[in-house]
Amino acid sequence: MKLLNIVIGLLIILMLLLGGVVAFLLLSIEPEDILPETSPSVFSIIEIGTAADNAYTVFNYRGEGNITLVGLRSEPYKRVTILNDSQAIQATKFQQLVDDIKTLEKYGYEVVVTNTTTIGDELYVIPTGAIPASTLFSLQQNTSNGTVIYIGERDLILSRGIKQQAWYNSLSQGQAERIVQYDGTLDDFIDDGSISLAQEILMMTWTRNSNSTTALSGNGITTAVLPIENNNYLRIIYEIDDLYGIHDSEPLTLTEDVVNPEPQEVFPWQKATLFFSLNKTNGTAFLSIKKDGKEIKRDLLRRVTDENVFLEKLQYEEPGSYIISVDDNSGTVATGYLHVKDLDISIVERSGTSYLFSVTIDGEPVQNTDVYISLGDSEQKKKYFVTDGSLVINAKLDPGINTFNIDILGTTIPLEYENRQENLFDFYIKYGIPGLLVIVIVYFGARISKRPTYRLRFGDGVALIRQEIRIPTASALESFRKIRRDMNLGSTPITPQEFSISLKRYLTNGADITEGNVDEILKKLVKVGHLENYRDYYQLSGEGNVKKNALCRMIREKLIQNGTMFDERAGKFVTKDCEIGFFGQRFTKKGIIIVEDKAEARRIISHLNDDETAKLEIMQANDMVEFVAIDRLEDVL
Repeated sequence: MKLLNIVIGLLIILMLLLGGVVAFLLLSIEPEDILPETSPSVFSIIEIGTAADNAYTVFNYRGEGNITLVGLRSEPYKRVTILNDSQAIQATKFQQLVDDIKTLEKYGYEVVVTNTTTIGDELYVIPTGAIPASTLFSLQQNTSNGTVIYIGERDLILSRGIKQQAWYNSLSQGQAERIVQYDGTLDDFIDDGSISLAQEILMMTWTRNSNSTTALSGNGITTAVLPIENNNYLRIIYEIDDLYGIHDSEPLTLTEDVVNPEPQEVFPWQKATLFFSLNKTNGTAFLSIKKDGKEIKRDLLRRVTDENVFLEKLQYEEPGSYIISVDDNSGTVATGYLHVKDLDISIVERSGTSYLFSVTIDGEPVQNTDVYISLGDSEQKKKYFVTDGSLVINAKLDPGINTFNIDILGTTIPLEYENRQENLFDFYIKYGIPGLLVIVIVYFGARISKRPTYRLRFGDGVALIRQEIRIPTASALESFRKIRRDMNLGSTPITPQEFSISLKRYLTNGADITEGNVDEILKKLVKVGHLENYRDYYQLSGEGNVKKNALCRMIREKLIQNGTMFDERAGKFVTKDCEIGFFGQRFTKKGIIIVEDKAEARRIISHLNDDETAKLEIMQANDMVEFVAIDRLEDVL
């Protein structure tokens, strides 16, 4: 027995020595500093054209931001002249106007200040309260084709003083269309603050027919499309990180013939039918289909001498915009447009046995859609409900790769998820003593060799040292806003876990952050007044009652987790059987009044007068209303 004990002791010593050697080797390897990698922002136009009744642009980009397409009836401007007239009425805030308009310079505008009242063929801002006589003369005599943004009255003229005359009513329709007029004086206009002239000029609102904005993130070549109606020009505004600019098209022309498929919007698993006729072609005709500037299909149609019809079935796996054209020797004779919608389902987070998925179509949250879920090879499906782009699935997964089979919108999307969580006791039983040694070695090795865990110090300076970042208040708040935008939460309060995801995504290049450190940052933001919180939910200050907003999110999540269909109306959650809301709201069916706990319900009732108490007791007795603590809501659903 003693010999056996000695052998066991020696084995333990050897194992400890082996572990020490491994630990020493791992400790001797210095982890490299991980610095966030940044690449310069890029934006360039590759192609601009028309397809059916749409304008489109193909562009190359890298970075994060927006692209805005604006359809214009008239030629856009890139130069602004601001009149500084000493006779102007109540124009003491002239410099504020100039500072606002000069923000256009980052987009490539030329902004000029002048005291000359004569106008030419460009854009003029005249904030004089009464129109200068020489400006009015130029408009009336049609000696310029410029556009005037005028702040002032329609019956006042500056001419050796101020004269009253109903000059505006004497203008022809064409002349009046060249004046964008705002009532009052410049000082009144600035004090009101409801309109930014810089934004009005950038968007050319007086000649705009349509516009759309698309969010960009990442890099690549893609296509943006805008219905152009009666527009003659396309303005492209890009804001990619710190890169700003505009690109204006040449005059646009539409083809007489349109070859739109039916339907014009499909999912990748659906087909569209392209059926069109040609009367006569100049030589042999070709059908061309392009995506993001690259031709993916070119078919010889044949020469047409009388009316011929053509039929094509179109189906494409890659989402995006497909530009269709028919060409012959004379050029493009017909155009069309097909949009393949992008359904994206991705897991956002896991909490115990609950899995939160984001469901979007073309980047927009999917609303009020039923889905059916099965796991792996199981034929058993369970119904869930997508609302505001969120899908919550409750499932107990096996260790390793699991597949969620999601039936949605006529197709099945298989989504793999690797469940890496394994009970430590099960692991020990499975692998015995060698497994325990592996756990020890892997544990210490992972602690030493994994990517650094950043500690985020909070302050006003910016510095980067190994495993430690100091971030300014603005960066922390921007991360707070970005995660709400990424998760389509609007102004809904978020959790520390969601804030942590944003910090990892935007500040630490994916490196882990200690949970306590995230809580510390949030508490400091609350202490200095930037954030408000209730329980474990945080919102920006000034976004309303934080307790009510947090409870609304908790209600919404509990309804989703429970698979209960609902609509949000007038601040209440309306289900098939009841309405869920707060004390003081009116209910048209059984009302579930959410409170923090029973003590809050008692406080509410104690403040009622005798008549109100009696009425409430009657409603409770008839099961018309019920106080429910938020933590017990699942019990009544």
